[in-house]
Amino acid sequence: MLMFEKHLVLILVFIIFISLLSFSVKSNEVSDYEISDPYFTNQLIDEIDTPKIEPGREGELTITLKNPYPEEMENVTFSINIYWYSYLDVDKNISKVEEPPVFDGDESFSKEEIDSLSAGETHHLEYQVQTFEDTEEGVYSIRFKLEFSLNNETEVMKSRGHFTSEEWDDAKTPRERINVTKLGISGILPDSTFEVRNPVPRWPQYLLGIITTVSGVLAVMFYMQEKYNSFPKLEKTFDYWTSKFKELRSGLNKRFKNR
Repeated sequence: MLMFEKHLVLILVFIIFISLLSFSVKSNEVSDYEISDPYFTNQLIDEIDTPKIEPGREGELTITLKNPYPEEMENVTFSINIYWYSYLDVDKNISKVEEPPVFDGDESFSKEEIDSLSAGETHHLEYQVQTFEDTEEGVYSIRFKLEFSLNNETEVMKSRGHFTSEEWDDAKTPRERINVTKLGISGILPDSTFEVRNPVPRWPQYLLGIITTVSGVLAVMFYMQEKYNSFPKLEKTFDYWTSKFKELRSGLNKRFKNR
């Protein structure tokens, strides 16, 4: 019996030792993560909803930030900037656009400051995008910048729009990945876009619907008239206008022949 108890104690000690070792390994895995790992950076902007705006009106742009890291993000600053315009074959900097869209403060730039985001916490941001009657229709690109402190280290994340083509190409590795160190940042955020466009006119659709409906009704009425003589007046009206059309066509043919 005593021997059995000793074996039981040894087994329990072994189980506890393995559990502690496993916990230690997991803790090291969490603490050794890369800040710039796309697994994390792709979650920093958790959700984004961009508007389609009619010139002269305004729309709401919403962004949800998320802390995907296991530690708290402190002194968070999020910047957003409308920087580029595209339409068909036209591409130009926002500074060359007449009456460009702006945010609440009448600027194409906006900055939000957040004290902190705990691990897994999200923060919802809303922006009112104002356009004008003369705002050019097209697609407007937005770039982002995120600054924060993590484990007492300052981190800076930027989207593609903050870099020239030369800077971006120079930072590419042989495997077509981006060396963020060459760009002087901690990670890469996605860009985004929104549209300014006049709505498609609805009257052609309504007109087509009316023509289709009238054609359908007339088809049924002509069938009923031919089959059961249900609409004698319709047949007389149709014959009258058919003869008028023939007279008109005959007159036009004679006029053109005499020329």
